[in-house]
Amino acid sequence: MYIPQPRYEQIVTMALIGAIGLATVFLIDSSPVNARFDLGGDLPEISLSWVLIGTLIASAAISADWIRRSHPHPHDWIVRSFGPLRNITPALWVLPGLSVAAAYAFWRLFNPVLGGTAFLAALVLTAGTLFVILTVQYFSLHRQPEIHVPAQILLHIIGYVIAFSIFSAIYYTRYRTLYSATMVAIVAAVLVYALLNIQQRPISVGVAFVAGLGIAELMWALNYWQTTFLLAGVVLVTVLYVVIGLLGYACIGQLNRRLLIEYGVLGALIIGGVAYLSLQ
Repeated sequence: MYIPQPRYEQIVTMALIGAIGLATVFLIDSSPVNARFDLGGDLPEISLSWVLIGTLIASAAISADWIRRSHPHPHDWIVRSFGPLRNITPALWVLPGLSVAAAYAFWRLFNPVLGGTAFLAALVLTAGTLFVILTVQYFSLHRQPEIHVPAQILLHIIGYVIAFSIFSAIYYTRYRTLYSATMVAIVAAVLVYALLNIQQRPISVGVAFVAGLGIAELMWALNYWQTTFLLAGVVLVTVLYVVIGLLGYACIGQLNRRLLIEYGVLGALIIGGVAYLSLQ
């Protein structure tokens, strides 16, 4: 059985670009030239670092689409067109892009404790994660179930780790609920869209954003709950897992009462355990 292989030299190059770009951001963070843009009122400031992170996210997304186009098998099930944008794969943009944002947002929280070790960990994990995501996304496009199914499972696991990192970082900022909930909604929505479409369970952008808004509602409660940012991240990623699981089965017409009970019990147990730990 012939199994097409990606061009690993391209993937390694993209991973290194991501790590080098993130290193540049960390250097700017530690220097006085990190310009900040005050939007007025109580809106969060936007620093030059986040502008550069946005550039790295766009670069990672473009790389994912470029690598996808080299795959020899037809993959119309994941190709989309939005207005003037034709034959693009936004579902494959999400994990590479968010992996960069997650590494920056999460590991910088540990700088006061770990110092340069936190930044080094962020750089190594960014390069490694980007390499794995871009490679596994390529294999997720294969026709053979024995190839694409394990690839899709691994992408889901990576997606939940990324979600935990970003949700934890958002909660740590303690921004007003209006802003923190908005950020959670956007991240949750794009992950719902990406992970379900990668699994060949088509879902529209509109449905994904409704799901994201539903998950973001939790921030209203979490901001009044005295817990750690890591436990808050666990709660949010648990709800994300339940929502993606139920929507996935609904997409293929297999959602039933048993699945509702199973996911409901699992979510309740994990959130209950987090609530117990918060009270200790």
